[in-house]
Amino acid sequence: MTTMDQLREIFLGLFGERTGGEVPDDDAVVFGRDSLYGLESMDTLRFASALLPAFGDKVYDLKVEDVSSLRSVHDQLAA
Repeated sequence: MTTMDQLREIFLGLFGERTGGEVPDDDAVVFGRDSLYGLESMDTLRFASALLPAFGDKVYDLKVEDVSSLRSVHDQLAA
């Protein structure tokens, strides 16, 4: 399973009811003011917390202000 697949799976596990069970496009804004699903900062923190078991200490290095899409999280985790 790729990192992006893991991110999609975790995202759907938390927010699948808001997306109708559909996986958002990797570049779609899913967090922040322009979120397609109305996700707020607390939702971003829930998502980051859910990443800890899969990605460990890398999660602590995420720059939350740069988290808007699944790709933005992916790119930060890969850095």
